[in-house]
Amino acid sequence: MSLCALCMAQIDRPGHFPPHARLARRGQVLTAAGYAFAYQCEDCSHAILLAAAHEDAPDRWVLADDIPGTG
Repeated sequence: MSLCALCMAQIDRPGHFPPHARLARRGQVLTAAGYAFAYQCEDCSHAILLAAAHEDAPDRWVLADDIPGTG
């Protein structure tokens, strides 16, 4: 299934943007840069993370498939 419109709008936004209303928090996952907050869309079922690309980078909303080891 493809990303819903809400998820498409969420991807690559800075971390200070809140999750859209259909994203349900699913916990945390460990990435190469540290821990990320994991969410799953109740409409399209895609996993979206609030994660940093590296330790010193700010958090951004990304698809879990874009982070190695989390997809």
